[in-house]
Amino acid sequence: MVLRNFKWLTCLLILIEPTLAKAECFSTVSEVKTNNVRTRWLETTENDGKPLTISITDGANGLVYSAKKAGVLWLTGNVSVCRSGGATEITLKNTKATSNVPMLARMALPSTQSAYIVNDQIKLGGGGWGGTFVGQ
Repeated sequence: MVLRNFKWLTCLLILIEPTLAKAECFSTVSEVKTNNVRTRWLETTENDGKPLTISITDGANGLVYSAKKAGVLWLTGNVSVCRSGGATEITLKNTKATSNVPMLARMALPSTQSAYIVNDQIKLGGGGWGGTFVGQ
């Protein structure tokens, strides 16, 4: 009986192992690009004709991002790009808005946003704002 239960447990662990896979996070732009992840994202859902552009670069302590609208800096922060079980997730963290961002948007902007890359697109949102971005 114990042997049979052990076999079932072994089979179960084999089946669920992919879902327990540890996330692999990239620490440099070179690693991001090597893993076919874009480092520039263009907003496609803006309604003012001025798409937000997110750029990922190497920072002193890991990856950082900046977001510009019409060439003017709007947002900065840290970013992580991680792959787990075949899915890739981008997380914008410690977001700081510049004075170029309208006051109401600045007040509602979450400090952390995450999105999975699906068909070379990410859908970010939070604090009453949302946007779809395509890899460039």
